[in-house]
Amino acid sequence: MDYSQLEKLVPKDKFDFEPFPALMEINEDEVKPILPKLLFWVADMNWPIATEMIKVLVRFSDSVVPFIKEILGPAETDEEWKYFILSDLIPRLSTTSQELLLESVKRIYVSPTNGETQSNVWEMAKEYIENLYCDTNDITELPNNPGYGSESY
Repeated sequence: MDYSQLEKLVPKDKFDFEPFPALMEINEDEVKPILPKLLFWVADMNWPIATEMIKVLVRFSDSVVPFIKEILGPAETDEEWKYFILSDLIPRLSTTSQELLLESVKRIYVSPTNGETQSNVWEMAKEYIENLYCDTNDITELPNNPGYGSESY
């Protein structure tokens, strides 16, 4: 499939459900060039196509990891996108993909940006880690978030 055909599989707007049947059939090698554009559609889980896009992205767990790492990095300032990646996408990815993303999630927990602290991204990272480990005491060297006083975790 050439790139112009692939571009047709990227939704044009938040109401564009037309590409989804083809997206559910495409193989992992073919989809790689458009994965960043597909990830855009989970920046707001209130968009009508967001839930369907999660289903597509989960099919490509391993290939989507590098792009998620970039989104979760401190340079990205779209905190809502980070929040939805943490709350809605990462928990549905394969175990291997989740393990590859754990350092990025821990970075948000241990050393959040001001935006991540103020927008509840830090709390979503904390919740994800707690769910993963069942007890944050099992995690070594995860200090209190500087924006949240002297609570113990």
